[in-house]
Amino acid sequence: MIRNDNVSPSMIRVAGFARTTQAVENVDEILALEDTTALSYKHSVAPELGKLGKPTDKSRGWWVHSVLLLDSYTSRTLGLIHQDWWCRPDNPNEADEKESGKWADASYFTRQRLQSHMSRVISVCDREADIMSYLADKQSHSERFVVRAKHARNLVDSEAKLFEHMDSHPVTGGYTITIPQKGMKEASGKSKNRPSRTAKLTLKASAVNVKHNGKEHLLNVVYAQECHSPQGEAGLSWMLLTSEPIDTLAQQLHVIDIYTTRWRIEDFHKAWKTGAGVERLRMTSPDNLERAASILCFIGVRLLQLREVMSLPVYLRKRGKVEAALGMENQSSSSVFEDDEWRVLMALYKPRAHKGKEAPKMKWAYQSLAKLGGFNDSKRTGMASWTTIWEGWDDLQAQVKGYRLAKALFEAGKTL
Repeated sequence: MIRNDNVSPSMIRVAGFARTTQAVENVDEILALEDTTALSYKHSVAPELGKLGKPTDKSRGWWVHSVLLLDSYTSRTLGLIHQDWWCRPDNPNEADEKESGKWADASYFTRQRLQSHMSRVISVCDREADIMSYLADKQSHSERFVVRAKHARNLVDSEAKLFEHMDSHPVTGGYTITIPQKGMKEASGKSKNRPSRTAKLTLKASAVNVKHNGKEHLLNVVYAQECHSPQGEAGLSWMLLTSEPIDTLAQQLHVIDIYTTRWRIEDFHKAWKTGAGVERLRMTSPDNLERAASILCFIGVRLLQLREVMSLPVYLRKRGKVEAALGMENQSSSSVFEDDEWRVLMALYKPRAHKGKEAPKMKWAYQSLAKLGGFNDSKRTGMASWTTIWEGWDDLQAQVKGYRLAKALFEAGKTL
């Protein structure tokens, strides 16, 4: 299939999007996380791909804009609903259209695929989406959004611009978050560790009337600011433009909660690249490479869903959603694994006290897959790396292939 010119890479993706459409049926509020990443290649096919950095760079590839759907209540990943792929030309004047159009395009195709479900969808975007034409398009279709503000926009009823205007507003409340430890790189390229810490933030909220190209646009704004950041470190500051109500503190905190899920699409990029290894592919035809990469993006989603079985219950318990945490841990592995996959995994690592023929729990499946990839939990975190999960998945697929072949031979009455 990967080498078949009659198979369109875009239609492979459309089939995956259709599966995601089925997953949203009973979800009360859906978050549509959007972000762009680059797929980078240096092997023989690279000259036929697009610019990622300088035109002289050896690394070339695609830019991909993805829309990932989550269940707003549990933050559980539902799947991909849209991707836009393009090669950036060396000469910007040769581009077919402005890349900023990816935001409106994503809304259009998400709208076409989800139809009546769109009333339950909230688009969640970073500062790159602070484009007035995009926000106006969302408003014209009565669609919901949370977008981090980038521009100091002019306001109708104030001489001050947006950021100054919100600075002058009274505090409506506050909240505390834990910022996790993270490995980072300095401008010099030297690695450094950012230790975990607790941050206290204040909230301000207001409706504003923005002036743009002679038109007025009414937006709600929630502004979160860190009170006292550590010396030498920039404090947290989020100015969020939204369609959501902000009349109460609970509503304002909900807008913040929605935006904090945006990091999940970055986890998807890790699952696609580090886990499923999309940038390790070495097809020598751009079309073959795109077909294989398109298949791997949905495998990346499945790896992400597997990892969430361990990460999300911790998050949900911290938020007091104990029942949702238990539901995540106790869900059937059949929601991610095909029948042959979990049966082979059970033959390798039979669950304790498991009786009957139904699929075991997802938590057991994650731990078993990690063991298959060589995970021994030496750091006592319970979380395997993306590479380990992929190695376990790859090993499982090889064994499933052998199992299916043996089953077919047995059913045909043949022996090896």
